Amino acid sequence: MSTTDAPVVRSYEPYAHMKVVMKVGNAMMKPMLRSRLGARMHELALLTVTGRRTGAGYTMPVSVLPFEGHEVVLTAAGWRVNLRGGAEVRLHHDGEDRVLHAELIEDPEEVARVYGELLRRVGLKHANRVGLRIEGDRMPTHEELVEAIGSVRSVVVLSPT
Repeated sequence: MSTTDAPVVRSYEPYAHMKVVMKVGNAMMKPMLRSRLGARMHELALLTVTGRRTGAGYTMPVSVLPFEGHEVVLTAAGWRVNLRGGAEVRLHHDGEDRVLHAELIEDPEEVARVYGELLRRVGLKHANRVGLRIEGDRMPTHEELVEAIGSVRSVVVLSPT
């Protein structure tokens, strides 16, 4: 089978050593995203969620994408479980702080639909922007996306409160 016939779709997860680099990078991004420079980084934002059990606030840099009249965050990170059942979050984006309602989508069919639409927007060469790695030169089918994403990836839909 050639690469034209069968793209290999995988959820893009950083290697163990890259997680350390990302942790350091995230620590540096937080103050940058709060600055004037951060107000010009339109795809990036700071998302603050509250831990369900601890009540502690967790703030992390995220990529925010427009989708069907909402803003969405694509993630495989563990903090997402704090949003099950919906939750209030803070978003610092484009120099402004907003309180929003976050809804976590975990259904693989729906998650694959969102990822598929966003993948079509960014193109195969930039699949890592939506957390995917694609080997091949054709768009994956919905079924291939469902299989690759499984229960690993989720979508956070942000709406005004």
